[in-house]
Amino acid sequence: MKLVLVILLGCWASSAIAQLSVPDKGKFTTHLVNQEYFDEAIHYIESELELKPHLALRDSFNYLKGWSHYSLKELGRSANSFLQVSSNSPFFYKSRFFAAYNNSHLGLAKSSDYILKNLVGGEKYNALLHFELAGNALLKRDLNQFDNYFSSLQGNTGFAFAQEKQKLWNYATEIKNHKKKSPVVAGLFSAIIPGSGKIYAGKTGEGIVSFIIVGAAGFTVLENYNKLGLKHAKTIVFGTLFSVLYIGNIYGSVFTVKLVNEEFNHEMDHKILFNMHIPLRNIFN
Repeated sequence: MKLVLVILLGCWASSAIAQLSVPDKGKFTTHLVNQEYFDEAIHYIESELELKPHLALRDSFNYLKGWSHYSLKELGRSANSFLQVSSNSPFFYKSRFFAAYNNSHLGLAKSSDYILKNLVGGEKYNALLHFELAGNALLKRDLNQFDNYFSSLQGNTGFAFAQEKQKLWNYATEIKNHKKKSPVVAGLFSAIIPGSGKIYAGKTGEGIVSFIIVGAAGFTVLENYNKLGLKHAKTIVFGTLFSVLYIGNIYGSVFTVKLVNEEFNHEMDHKILFNMHIPLRNIFN
């Protein structure tokens, strides 16, 4: 009996929602999003979009759908929905800027550039446009392009850019001054002196441990060789162990340098993306 009642109530609710007027449909969807019922909002919007509503309502639905996906951290879907918002909509510029930012966050800086560069008629957003393009240039590590975009921001002291502009410049300076470690050099160092490649990578403690372990293994091999000879089982076993440790020490140094470089890039990207996000929030929310 309870199951039947639930089904009847569900059907009644669906029927009532379907009979909402156009303005009420927009308000209902906005209410779902404001209450953070994002999955429900997306489901409702998709069902309404299948009915091919008029342009204004369709734009509102696509904007709210994009914002729901954005809130759920589904950035690819969010960007796709935002890009469906037409230029007639009051949500157009916000949708385009957030679609571009989503692509930047997904590692698609070139796609983000394309969206931003094709914005027209938004002169009041020129500073924001160049700020986001400068951020994308840093994400691509294109410092010449960054300088070009950043130069157009000089003199802009708006509340949305003052601190973030300075931070962006600081990140660019940090990237320019960062000396990227070479995996080849690390491998050569560790081939000559075990562990020195890791010290070169900035992992002094790990380098010292590698030196002690490989050195101890090498000393044991030498001792057994002098006492027992080259063909003795102990010499062969410890010689094999030393070879493994020695080669592993070289590979470990190469891997450590790659990891250190990746950590630096990941940290910088995180800082740049966070900084790019703040003006968007300040201006559009």
